[in-house]
Amino acid sequence: MAKKAAPRGATPVIVKQPRQWRVTMPVIAWQWLLVPCLLAGLLAGMRWGYQSWPMSNVEVKGRLSVWNPEDIAERIVWVKDESFFSLDLQKVYEQLSGLPLIMQVTVRKRWPGTLELTVYEDVPMAIWNNDQLLSANGRLSEIPAHLDAGNLARIDGDHRYAEEAVRHFRRIQQSLMHLNVGINRLTVSAVGAVDVELSNGWQVRFGRQYFEERVQRLELLIAQLPENAVVSVDLRYGKGAAIGWRPVQEMG
Repeated sequence: MAKKAAPRGATPVIVKQPRQWRVTMPVIAWQWLLVPCLLAGLLAGMRWGYQSWPMSNVEVKGRLSVWNPEDIAERIVWVKDESFFSLDLQKVYEQLSGLPLIMQVTVRKRWPGTLELTVYEDVPMAIWNNDQLLSANGRLSEIPAHLDAGNLARIDGDHRYAEEAVRHFRRIQQSLMHLNVGINRLTVSAVGAVDVELSNGWQVRFGRQYFEERVQRLELLIAQLPENAVVSVDLRYGKGAAIGWRPVQEMG
């Protein structure tokens, strides 16, 4: 059977449609937009707080005799240029603990703008080698400009004997206190020998041995001898002492 011929006529034209581009935007949760804003606000607040709340007051308490609270506060007047958050307490501590005679310092802040200082002072005992201050705890430091050192004893000697000199000084003072006699000058030689000038005018040589025994011997001599008749006492003997007597014409 013969195939049926295809109808003749115009060939249909297929028109292609242009490609449609679809643009999609990422979906961002609003919480993620809020976090950077909060961080920026927090940083701004921290910067504002760091620069605000100035330190407007300094309170000083403790045990002071040579220094007074005003002197201490003037030494750290720079803290009033700082804020509560920017003030470096370690810097304050180091500056105050380095002052002569200052033995203990406690530093703390109190909101909103107060610096609290608790300061304990050592006791000035003597002038060491005419240019340093020797405390009761054996510490050597500069002599504070406002210290009246006229009534302090003098101690001369090598720095190696500073602690030993303090012990000797205290022991002699303790022994003679009830006799109303003190020390004007104590000298420790290069070999550790001790010489003392007493407030009654006596020049006393202790040497470097048997110190405790010789202190007790001196106490007995002061109690028994007429003070204005004696110039010197040499205790460097086993059981006695060599007495230097004042000339009769000088005794008045």
